This record gives sequence, structure tokens and C-alpha cells, in this order.
Amino acid sequence: MVVRNILFFLLLICPLTLTAQDVGKHELLAEHIFSLLLHNQTDSLYALLAENIKAQLPREQLEGGLTRVEQMAGPYQRHGEWKHETSAHGDVWSSTLEFEQGQFSFVVVIDANGCIQGLRIMPNMNKQAVKDIPLSPDAVEVDDTVRTGTEIALPCSVVISGRSTSPPIVVMVHGSGALDRNETVMANAPFLDLSRQLAEQGISSLRYDKRTAVYPETVSTMDDETILDALSAISLARTYSNNVFLLGHSLGAMLAPEIATRTNLQGIIMMAAPARDLSEVIDEQLSYLVPADSAESIKQTTIEQLRQQSPHYLQPQHQVETAQSLSLPMLIMQGGRDYQVTMRDFDLWRDALKEHPRVLFADYPALNHLFLPGEGKSSPQEYATPGTIPAEVTDAIAKFITSQQ
Repeated sequence: MVVRNILFFLLLICPLTLTAQDVGKHELLAEHIFSLLLHNQTDSLYALLAENIKAQLPREQLEGGLTRVEQMAGPYQRHGEWKHETSAHGDVWSSTLEFEQGQFSFVVVIDANGCIQGLRIMPNMNKQAVKDIPLSPDAVEVDDTVRTGTEIALPCSVVISGRSTSPPIVVMVHGSGALDRNETVMANAPFLDLSRQLAEQGISSLRYDKRTAVYPETVSTMDDETILDALSAISLARTYSNNVFLLGHSLGAMLAPEIATRTNLQGIIMMAAPARDLSEVIDEQLSYLVPADSAESIKQTTIEQLRQQSPHYLQPQHQVETAQSLSLPMLIMQGGRDYQVTMRDFDLWRDALKEHPRVLFADYPALNHLFLPGEGKSSPQEYATPGTIPAEVTDAIAKFITSQQ
């Protein structure tokens, strides 16, 4: 969930005046900054930060930047050629970083005055080697577009099951981050997997590229990031079927009750839904992943970065209270090995909705945040190993949907 936004060592760096003015030297600067990260030359990197950024960013946050990525994706191997684009903020230099178990993108933005406007390392989610998942012969997949207003057009895929004459349709709503329609995370694509498995059980589906991946500059609220586009996707789904369900994962699951208050649905499926405020969920994630001796400063820095860059993540969404007000059927699902949204959240949902006559609960002790099986303590490295969502999960979803017909 939120950890996908936190782990990739996101920094926004204020202007730093340089003597170089030409694009070639900007490329050399990008290489130099990456080299400082690669060789953990924290003092030299910290010295490049503007004074106001130093006041916000503890030196410890820079320490071992690539080490934290290696904890997710294995040892660093190499980086590719520098690519150059232009943006409203300046020249954008990017390079693909190859690790043993996945790829990340390194991006630096340099403005016309030679000032560094941004620096980040993030999972190269849409370019991982995701296993091919065939579609059943009696189903078809068509391209369409989810449109929100006149400015937002999100490419989508609709799978139409051939197992019934009037199949219900599920709209899939992503977790946090810049995600494609398959919700690709390293070597896995859970929404693609679900779309194939549900089609075999007579259920159609609609999945779309998230706005944060297509129009990130337009996102400043939860409505922008998730809710409005989900409502548009539901409207589009109604052109394919009168029986529309919403399936949300992680952030999408947390917001599913609010989405349901703004439209008519046959039911909602909530997979790995935070019951607590995201600030508390983020704190728990970082405690799990970050060494104890630096955890507190990194937590404080992360929260401050969110407050400046994505303040809507820190605003309470009152998702439990909203769910309590709903009368429609709900299926709440949780993986027991999920460290991003934990069994603590699942227990809160179960306690809050135990008297609700139309809520079902299902937990799976061996599954992680992507609902993939594993053993032992869960870790980000698991996402680099291709997996398949177990049939017991899709069977439960299909049973829930067909029982509402």
C-alpha cells in the first residue's frame, strides 16, 4: 500500500545553483549524484542540499539509500543509458537501475539555471517481466477509455466472460502509487491475474491505468487520486453490465466504502483494506522495514514529506464509519503475512462490522499484501518472484458476487 511510495527514497530537492548551463553538463551532474548514492557518500550528497532542505531532511535519511532498495530487489548490478526529456520544471534525466530481482528508475530534474528540482528512486513497476496470463477461450478482452471530465482519459481493458449470457462485472481499484491497469508490482500483476481467473467463473472485469501513472500533476486529493476515476469507471462498466461490483485493493479498498456512497453498486470487495488512518499504517510499515536505530528520524521525515507533497494521505478518511453506514453486501479479505496492511486492520474491520448482516470476512494466513503465498516473514523481495493468486481467493470473490444475483 503506502510503502510503495515510501520505500523508493523520495526526495524533493530545492534549487541548487550550479556553474554548468548546458545539457551535457547536466547529464554529468545526474551521473555524479547517482554515484554519490551508489557509493553511500552521504556527506557529499548532503552538502548538495539547500539549507532549508537540510532543516527538513535528517542526514540519516540519505544514509544507505540504495541499501534500502537492495533490501527490496537484491544487489545492485548496473544502470542503463541516460534519457533526456523536458518538462515545465526543467530537463529530466532518467536511467534504469538493474538489481538482481527487479528494475528501478532514477530520475533527476534540472532547471534552466542548472538547479536541481527533483531527485528520486522508484520501482520501475510497468516494465517488470510479468508472466503471461492467458485469457480463457470463451472470453474476450477489449480496449476502452475511462473518462473523468474533459481532461482525464485513462486507457482501460474490459474482459467480457463468455460463461454466462449476462455476466456481472467487477471494477478494480488500485492501491497507492503510479500503477498501471494490471496493478503491476515488480514481477506480479494481481489485477491481470484476477481478471483471468474471474472470467473463468463467469464474471467480467474492468481495469484501468491509474491517474497517478498517466496524469500525476493533476493529483492533490483522494478524489483526484482514486475516487472520481473509480466513479467514472463504474459508469463505463454499466455500459457492459447492469450488475456492477467494486473490488478495491489496499488504498482502493480503504476508499471503497466512500465510493459506494456516491453511486449504486451490487456490492464491494475490500482486499487488504486499512482500517486505521494512513499515518498510523505508514508508521507501522516503517517500523517493520527500517532498522531501529534510524527508524524514528526516517518516520518523521517521511511524514513531513507526505505533508508537503501529498497531504491528502494524512487526512482521515473515516472509512470504518462510512462502511458502517452502508447497507450493501461487503466482502473483506486479508492476507495473514501482509506487513503493509496487517491483521490488526482486519480485526478492526471485523469488530466494527460484526453486527452488519451483509458483511463477510475471509483471511488467508499464508498470503502477503498481493495475496500471493509464501513462508516465513514477509518482505518486499517477495514481489520480485512471479506468483499466482490462489484459487481459494478468487473462488471466495466469485461466490460472493454470484450470491448477490
